[in-house]
Amino acid sequence: MIVETGRLINRRYSLQRLIKQGQVCAVYQGVDQVLQRRVAVKVVPSTQIATYKLSVRLTSQFSHPNIIGLYDLIVEQDALYAVQEFVEGDELAALQQTMLSPFEVADFGYQICQALIYAGSPSRRVCHGDLTPNSVIRDRSGLVRLNNFALPSDQFYFQNWSTIGNASEVLADADLPWGQQTPGRQANDTRAMGLLMYQLLGTRTNMMTVEPPADGRLRFQRGYPAELCELVARTLISQHPQFIDTPEALFNELKPLVEALEPETPPMGAQASPQPEKLVKAQNQFSPAPAAKLVSTLPQGGARSSFSNYSNYPNGGPNAPETSADSQYQFPNGQMQSFASEGESRHLSGVALLLIGLVIFALFFGIGFFLIHLFLH
Repeated sequence: MIVETGRLINRRYSLQRLIKQGQVCAVYQGVDQVLQRRVAVKVVPSTQIATYKLSVRLTSQFSHPNIIGLYDLIVEQDALYAVQEFVEGDELAALQQTMLSPFEVADFGYQICQALIYAGSPSRRVCHGDLTPNSVIRDRSGLVRLNNFALPSDQFYFQNWSTIGNASEVLADADLPWGQQTPGRQANDTRAMGLLMYQLLGTRTNMMTVEPPADGRLRFQRGYPAELCELVARTLISQHPQFIDTPEALFNELKPLVEALEPETPPMGAQASPQPEKLVKAQNQFSPAPAAKLVSTLPQGGARSSFSNYSNYPNGGPNAPETSADSQYQFPNGQMQSFASEGESRHLSGVALLLIGLVIFALFFGIGFFLIHLFLH
């Protein structure tokens, strides 16, 4: 639903510009004229007011750094206006245009897990249900934020991606109220998060986006760790022997990956290293996944991979070249001794000259004293 910019909602919120037009709602950037802050205003048409009221009732008390906050709700005869926290950042489509580092992709999923676990806690018991690229944004500081909890699922989006893993059921418990937590919907949210991560890792068909593979096979870009690609596969393929179907389980798997991949932060005041290739070696010892095929199944011994072989090495690794600050200059053989001998000889020659001078002075003094004494007598 499009409204004119400049309109004042509830004599408080001024609509400044259209940010985007979704399938159901339009989102505007606005200004709260009372508190003098930027806000996002979601305009919901009258046919969807009941659905959005239910969503607000379930999520109005949410307070989490990875969830976009709700400030106000204004219901008018022809529309509902949801006033939300304004977040400036990049949606998934923008993130896909740049190749994120392995740490950024793992951290992306890790942060989403935290939001889903918070919403699904025993005191809330809310599933997201519509975790699509339009529901997530990463702000300028790197914080991932979720929106659109407990709203109708995008059937077209999830149907397109059902080719992966030959999903027999696109969405679980479709007959229940939106947002109501069930094991099937938790599995849906986990799979939806795996789809988002795959769209950051997968091979691009048009250099911009990752499309659902027609044959259902996963294809990853070169350069990403096999462990990260395998973890994404385990959230998407239900037949996988170590299939992951809850946000908590995925969180526990992502945590050691994030810790292992996290770049080292130099101490305050320390000069940044000018050798990026050494940093990459120190930060990530994971083996890259081959392109154009699904990585092999993990061993049956357990769901968690061992990261003992990928620990960070100080000073750039065990084979890193020695730096000038760590080494001491060694004089060539015998050069230090020659410097000492030369100094000693100079000291001895000076003493000899002084003694010769004193003898000459005494000699001339004696001769002079004798001549003076002779002439006076």
